Amino acid sequence: MAREKRSILFATKNLGKLAEFKETFNKFSTGYEIISFRDLAYDIPDCDETGATFEENARLKVRNAWRHLRGADKNLIVVGDDSGMRISYLNGEPGVYTRRWNGSEMTDEAIIAYCLDKMRGADNRSAEYVTYFAVSTPDDMAIISGDNRGVILERPRCSSLLPGLPFRALFFVPELNLMFHEVRELSAEKRKGYILGHEQAIQQIVDYLDK
Repeated sequence: MAREKRSILFATKNLGKLAEFKETFNKFSTGYEIISFRDLAYDIPDCDETGATFEENARLKVRNAWRHLRGADKNLIVVGDDSGMRISYLNGEPGVYTRRWNGSEMTDEAIIAYCLDKMRGADNRSAEYVTYFAVSTPDDMAIISGDNRGVILERPRCSSLLPGLPFRALFFVPELNLMFHEVRELSAEKRKGYILGHEQAIQQIVDYLDK
């Protein structure tokens, strides 16, 4: 008899993040149903991302979800994430402060414009994309992370825009002459040894849940 699928609540209302997580997760396992806050019959309030690090914010998202889950939903696996760009020329900015980089809530378009303005004339455009996941069952929590190197383009690639993911249109991998999200779509053989930290982290989530 096939095992009944367990449900993973990916603690977000961001459809772009949900789509990317679900697509990558399903490469390694189809044994789980992945849902988001939008699939619940009640509202989960947004988490105040007050952490000073990506790890702290991932933990806060999980704790916020558990605090507001009801009844049968207490059996869910909850995954919270925080990810962002660390740009060398900007001393690691924006880090955890992407959405409020200029001190106020910003749209995707505003983030892109602000980033390019701050980097105008920069010779060093290297950047690091970092992702942290907090994976929580009713009994335990694990922290899993991954990162990747690339560069910030001098102008956005409009065809790469996806709502909720502003750096998707800016983050480029010179070794493969592709946008980072395009690298994700390649088979491992075609990546020529380039390892996806985000994908490795999600594979570790599957291994953790299946152990």
